[in-house]
Amino acid sequence: MVQILLLHTNESYAEMLARYVSTEYPSYDVDVVSRVPVPERLRALLAREYDLIQTDELIANGMLATGASVVFDIPLVVAIRGWADYTNAHGQYGWLKDASIRARTRLALHRASEVIFISDTTSETFREQYPVSQYSVVRRPIDIDRYGTDRATDRETFDLLTVTNLRYEEKYDGILTVLRALRPLFEAHPTLRYRVAGGGQYLDALRKYLGDYEYADRVTVLGFVDAVEGEFASANAFVYVSFLDSYGTVVLEAQAAGLPVIGGDAMGVPEAVGDAGEVCPPTPDGIRDALERLITDDDHHESLATQSGKKMATYNEECAAGHVDVWERVLDT
Repeated sequence: MVQILLLHTNESYAEMLARYVSTEYPSYDVDVVSRVPVPERLRALLAREYDLIQTDELIANGMLATGASVVFDIPLVVAIRGWADYTNAHGQYGWLKDASIRARTRLALHRASEVIFISDTTSETFREQYPVSQYSVVRRPIDIDRYGTDRATDRETFDLLTVTNLRYEEKYDGILTVLRALRPLFEAHPTLRYRVAGGGQYLDALRKYLGDYEYADRVTVLGFVDAVEGEFASANAFVYVSFLDSYGTVVLEAQAAGLPVIGGDAMGVPEAVGDAGEVCPPTPDGIRDALERLITDDDHHESLATQSGKKMATYNEECAAGHVDVWERVLDT
């Protein structure tokens, strides 16, 4: 039995990966240690003899995982879900904290046998600032069962949905792009509605913008929504534009809900959409044209919805296989 420890900050990622690996690969025994106090994490590291440790961030858990890898002489795999913290992409850290993060990141990378990147975009952006010799691109699994709920079909309106994180200006700009695209569509399609779910510092700015938006009565700003699966279930389609995402996990959630997806061709969004949706220019004209076809062409709408379901039917199994391939390669060296 191969003993794996997932020392992860993102608990959902770790729990889903452990579930699917345990189901598909009975010779693997996968433990998850996530958001618990540091003494409990240390006890977990000491409790069993692991064959490999994987961590999904390099700043806190990464140092624990690196130390354990050195002390117990076991391989370390690191999974990189984004680059903002490691590169101070938003200027959010002062020079001292930035220097500390970069030093810890280099230390973990030096010890790691292999690095897993969530997307090609993440790999390319991260490796511009950090040397990485051995790496793979492997997607992260999601809780498909949570989003695969029955969808409402007896609507009198056509409801578009975006779920985003309004902590970031680049995602707020994505919402503004969609709103500009929707102006002629709102005029042409009286039943069209648009909902935005997500909280953050730009939520007030969005509401202020809508104060002067001529179709504000057709737009609902929900703020942060905990049970977001209900929003997916009550939508007709999902549209997402972001100038920040490393991968766009929320796109996968929409696909798991069986929604047709329109994604702007920026950053890691196209990789998340894949072949199960339409990728268009991340401009008002590009989004407008894609949405116009989605709204008016029932066959196209149904085709994209079918593609979403087909993709997500095997998505988590493919994610698990990708991780196991990395682990086997590392353990065989």
